[in-house]
Amino acid sequence: ADADETLKTFSDEIVIEIGKSVCNEAINWIDEETSSILIQNILLENGIEVKKENRIIPIIRFQSIYELCPENINILEDLFGKNE
Repeated sequence: ADADETLKTFSDEIVIEIGKSVCNEAINWIDEETSSILIQNILLENGIEVKKENRIIPIIRFQSIYELCPENINILEDLFGKNE
Protein backbone atom coordinates (compact mmCIF):
# COMPACT_ATOMS: atom_id res chain seq x y z
CA ALA A 1 0.00 0.00 0.00
CA ASP A 2 2.95 2.30 0.63
CA ALA A 3 3.91 2.73 -3.04
CA ASP A 4 6.35 5.56 -2.30
CA GLU A 5 7.90 3.51 0.51
CA THR A 6 7.41 6.41 2.93
CA LEU A 7 7.27 4.08 5.92
CA LYS A 8 9.87 1.58 4.68
CA THR A 9 12.58 2.49 7.17
CA PHE A 10 10.32 2.43 10.22
CA SER A 11 9.71 -0.53 12.48
CA ASP A 12 6.32 -2.19 12.65
CA GLU A 13 5.98 -0.87 16.20
CA ILE A 14 6.34 2.75 15.07
CA VAL A 15 3.90 2.25 12.21
CA ILE A 16 1.37 0.72 14.63
CA GLU A 17 1.85 3.63 17.03
CA ILE A 18 1.19 6.03 14.14
CA GLY A 19 -1.99 4.10 13.37
CA LYS A 20 -3.10 4.26 16.99
CA SER A 21 -2.48 8.01 17.04
CA VAL A 22 -4.57 8.35 13.90
CA CYS A 23 -7.36 6.43 15.62
CA ASN A 24 -7.17 8.72 18.64
CA GLU A 25 -7.28 11.85 16.46
CA ALA A 26 -10.21 10.64 14.37
CA ILE A 27 -12.69 12.25 16.76
CA ASN A 28 -11.24 15.63 15.72
CA TRP A 29 -11.82 15.14 11.98
CA ILE A 30 -14.37 17.71 10.90
CA ASP A 31 -13.61 17.29 7.21
CA GLU A 32 -11.15 15.58 4.87
CA GLU A 33 -8.77 18.56 4.92
CA THR A 34 -8.58 18.57 8.71
CA SER A 35 -7.98 14.83 8.83
CA SER A 36 -5.14 15.16 6.32
CA ILE A 37 -3.50 17.92 8.35
CA LEU A 38 -3.83 15.96 11.60
CA ILE A 39 -2.36 12.83 10.01
CA GLN A 40 0.44 14.90 8.50
CA ASN A 41 1.18 16.24 12.00
CA ILE A 42 1.24 12.73 13.47
CA LEU A 43 3.72 11.68 10.82
CA LEU A 44 5.85 14.75 11.47
CA GLU A 45 5.85 14.01 15.21
CA ASN A 46 7.30 10.61 14.29
CA GLY A 47 10.01 12.08 12.09
CA ILE A 48 8.22 11.53 8.79
CA GLU A 49 7.89 14.66 6.72
CA VAL A 50 5.36 14.39 3.89
CA LYS A 51 3.31 16.89 1.96
CA LYS A 52 -0.40 16.97 2.65
CA GLU A 53 -1.00 15.64 -0.88
CA ASN A 54 1.15 12.54 -0.33
CA ARG A 55 -0.95 9.48 -1.05
CA ILE A 56 0.29 7.79 2.12
CA ILE A 57 -2.08 10.04 4.12
CA PRO A 58 -5.36 8.56 2.82
CA ILE A 59 -3.83 5.09 3.00
CA ILE A 60 -2.98 5.62 6.68
CA ARG A 61 -6.41 7.15 7.31
CA PHE A 62 -8.30 4.15 5.99
CA GLN A 63 -5.96 1.39 7.07
CA SER A 64 -5.69 2.71 10.62
CA ILE A 65 -9.44 2.92 11.03
CA TYR A 66 -10.27 -0.41 9.43
CA GLU A 67 -7.50 -2.39 11.10
CA LEU A 68 -6.93 -0.72 14.47
CA CYS A 69 -10.17 0.99 15.43
CA PRO A 70 -13.11 -0.22 13.35
CA GLU A 71 -15.39 1.36 15.92
CA ASN A 72 -14.47 4.67 14.19
CA ILE A 73 -15.69 3.61 10.75
CA ASN A 74 -18.70 5.86 11.23
CA ILE A 75 -16.28 8.82 11.45
CA LEU A 76 -14.93 7.91 8.01
CA GLU A 77 -18.45 7.55 6.66
CA ASP A 78 -19.42 10.94 8.05
CA LEU A 79 -16.20 12.52 6.78
CA PHE A 80 -16.74 11.45 3.19
CA GLY A 81 -20.50 11.74 3.31
CA LYS A 82 -20.03 15.49 3.76
CA ASN A 83 -18.06 15.67 0.52
CA GLU A 84 -20.86 14.24 -1.62
